Amino acid sequence: MRLTVKASSINGRGVFAEDDIRQGELVHRMGGRRVSLMRCVWELATGAIRIDDPLSIRKYTYLVLDDFSIRFNHCCQANSGIANEVDLVALTDIARGEEITFDYSMTVRRSLYTVLWRMPCNCGSPMCRKEIGDMRSVPPQHLQRYVTAGALQDFIVASLRIDRANPLEGSAS
Repeated sequence: MRLTVKASSINGRGVFAEDDIRQGELVHRMGGRRVSLMRCVWELATGAIRIDDPLSIRKYTYLVLDDFSIRFNHCCQANSGIANEVDLVALTDIARGEEITFDYSMTVRRSLYTVLWRMPCNCGSPMCRKEIGDMRSVPPQHLQRYVTAGALQDFIVASLRIDRANPLEGSAS
C-alpha cells in the first residue's frame, strides 16, 4: 500500500492514499520511539516533545511518533482507527487521493490526568466536535462504531470495561 504526505485542508500536511484501501485493511503501523510515562513527562517538561504529539499505546507507555506517523491528522469522522497498539486500520473504504485520518480521542483513555486535556479541532467534518479531548468527549454511538469494527487499542478496550451485557459500560459520559 502506498501512502504519501502532502498539503491538508485539516492541518498543514497529512497522509493520503495513493491506492484504494478497503475497509478493515491495515493502512500503516505507527512507528516511533517507545517511552514510559515518566520519560514522556520528562520530555514534555523539557520541551523535547509537544504535549499533543505522543501516542498512548499502553496504559503507561507512549510512542513518540516518527516523522511519517506524526502526519496522520485527526478527524471527528475518521476513516481509520488504531487497533492492537499501533495498527492503523481502515474503518471505511478509502479512495485513492483521500486523506487518511483517525480520531485522536479514541487513543486517550479516561483518567484524572486527561480530564482537562483539550485540543482545538479543525477537521471540517459535519460531525466535528470542535474540541478533541479524552474518550469522554466522544458520543456513545461514535464509540460503538469503533467497538464494532475492532478498531480500538487493547488498553482502551480494557479501560472501557467491555463486557457482553453492556459493551459501552464506563464509556463517554
